[in-house]
Amino acid sequence: MGGSLGNPIDEATQNRINEKIQDVVKRFSIEFSKAYTQAVIAKAKIEVEPETSIEDDLKLQTAPVPAHVLKSGVLTKRGESVKSWKARYFVAHNAKDNFRIDYHDGTTETGKLKGSIWCAGYRAYEFNQDDIAEHGENGIKLVPWSYRRRTWWIKCDDEKERKDWLTVFETACYKSRAPHDEDECIAEAFNITIRNLRWYYWFWGWYGEAGAEPERLGEFILDLLDRDIINAIIGNLVEGPARAMTVDLIRKTIGASVKAACASAWISSATAVRSLSATIQSSVKDLLTPLLEKQKSFKAMIVDKISGTVDPFLADKGAALLRPVLNVMFKPVIKSFVHAVKGFHTHMSSKITSNEFAPARFESTLTYSDWQMDWWSGPLHQAYHTIYRMYCDDFAAVASLLVGGITPYSVYNMVMEKLKVVIHRAMFTFGSLAKSIAESEVASVLSHVTSLLCHDCLIMVKSVVLEVLKAILSSPLQEMVLKPCKELIEPLQAAVDAIPIPGLPLLFDLPALLEEVVYSIQDNALTAIISGSVNDIKVELDACTVEIGVQSLNIK
Repeated sequence: MGGSLGNPIDEATQNRINEKIQDVVKRFSIEFSKAYTQAVIAKAKIEVEPETSIEDDLKLQTAPVPAHVLKSGVLTKRGESVKSWKARYFVAHNAKDNFRIDYHDGTTETGKLKGSIWCAGYRAYEFNQDDIAEHGENGIKLVPWSYRRRTWWIKCDDEKERKDWLTVFETACYKSRAPHDEDECIAEAFNITIRNLRWYYWFWGWYGEAGAEPERLGEFILDLLDRDIINAIIGNLVEGPARAMTVDLIRKTIGASVKAACASAWISSATAVRSLSATIQSSVKDLLTPLLEKQKSFKAMIVDKISGTVDPFLADKGAALLRPVLNVMFKPVIKSFVHAVKGFHTHMSSKITSNEFAPARFESTLTYSDWQMDWWSGPLHQAYHTIYRMYCDDFAAVASLLVGGITPYSVYNMVMEKLKVVIHRAMFTFGSLAKSIAESEVASVLSHVTSLLCHDCLIMVKSVVLEVLKAILSSPLQEMVLKPCKELIEPLQAAVDAIPIPGLPLLFDLPALLEEVVYSIQDNALTAIISGSVNDIKVELDACTVEIGVQSLNIK
């Protein structure tokens, strides 16, 4: 691409672009092979020393991954190339299918599958006034985080359908995950590599994941090119009718080059580690015991090196960021879970009283009740409204403290997700225990399950608060702690290289070990920060058990 009319990129600039692409691709290949070994080590360590979580203490049974269709029906979709509107039959799948949304030709599911929408990397909105003026009412648009991806335009028959479908699309956008390699170590190695590339090229903070691995690598390279080269070129373009066409030409041409380079880099890198995977995994397993022993001593050395950086950060910056958010969210989060317990118990009690859990109707009533728990106007409506008010009103006061990709909306979704997880576990536990006992004992089962639910709600409140606080700290922790701490631990590399065990130094990744130590210190600090509020949760839940007449478990 030369300096022809309408194209401001001359040969020298094109060479800079090509060099930048090749530099990233080369670094990706090197870092990916290291990250794969790191991922294999992490997997092997978990097999030997399983990770622990606050949610390990949940007493309700784990519910199966939901597989039922969330919603289906006829919607009108706008084409990407040809901007015409056509009726399509949409089917929104559940968690088991990663919330994929298929659309079929015609108005029935028997029509030919025309395509699928993967909602990772999107947000769902109803049409605003400008959209309505151009396209009509009762519309939904799926807006990508990246301007390089398409926007989906969809219209519904009426307002009720729009509200129902908007909820479905919002769920899919929040919960859907980017497609990834079926080998979990390769998928994790890619995530590690992209994160390390971002840090190497001074991209700090949160970023969204959308598209398969080659697309995500390409998105990063294009972000880098925009920052270092392209934005300056576009900024110097003269305003006029041809400007938009010139910008489009630049982006499409560079995008095509990046896409080809990333596809090739991903195929060669993934193929290389697959061919060596058996050797790497065998080496890791053989050296795992001495590796774990050596890591203990190195972690102690790292703590000694970094404590002067980590502790002040958590005490000063961490407290300044977290205390206001903690004060705002704790009460509504507790109330939402208490409302959920009451809503669950009241609904299930009414079903038992009306004999709807008789053997002949047990499964159908259970399935329908489980479905109703997700309804905005269903048994948990007070819980959902409490969370929504926190999102709309309470968080306005601390929105400026939410950094990176953490927004009031993402906090809202985190709380909703934890709430629904524990409620569906309660439904599954009730079904598991009650289906094989006498009908006269079903009420006793409900009382027992509600007690377990209260216990687990305490854990879930702590879990969701910890998750939110860690997300808030993520960006400043990376820039203000991990970056300077990497320099502090560099002298330890000589000690790693001197380990007198053949092959062991190759498996030591000091930056990875640093992260493990830092995040462990962070988690302990956050647990201490919220410990003072735990008694408030206990008081609320104990009052709830008294109100609905169930036995309170010893919740800690």
